[in-house]
Amino acid sequence: MQSFLQREKAMSDSRKSIVSITDMAKLVGLSRQRFGQLVREGVFPPADHDERSGRPFYDSIKQQQCLLVRQTNTGINGQPILFYAKRMDTGAKRSKSKPPEPKTSTLISESLAQLGVIVTMRDIEAATASVFPGGTTSIAQETVLKSLFLHFRRKNQTDTQG
Repeated sequence: MQSFLQREKAMSDSRKSIVSITDMAKLVGLSRQRFGQLVREGVFPPADHDERSGRPFYDSIKQQQCLLVRQTNTGINGQPILFYAKRMDTGAKRSKSKPPEPKTSTLISESLAQLGVIVTMRDIEAATASVFPGGTTSIAQETVLKSLFLHFRRKNQTDTQG
């Protein structure tokens, strides 16, 4: 992450004759929204507008004023202004949190119901302990489902026959 002085030096070497509000906000290390807020408060100078398009821009003189405000922490209105340091970018992208996955036993119960086997969670837990005494952590869910389906089907056949 570049510091403000590094950004300012880089910009003085390759300064554009005019920049947009977004670019000016980036140059002083602020969001466009915060930059606009500080313009309205008189901390930064207002943008000029193109006569033909009406689009706002900052010429080289106003760019220099904005950079001076950022460097000296004194607005063009003479008031002192404190700028917070930008958060360090760790490079990690924030991702939307995934909804919690349903418990395996819930998925098994729903899958068994779709196969015509209606059982309670307690039945599933007892059958799982019986069929997989070592647990199911390293066993594929499809294998667990198939084994439990066969277990309940055999149990159902012996119950109806006996």
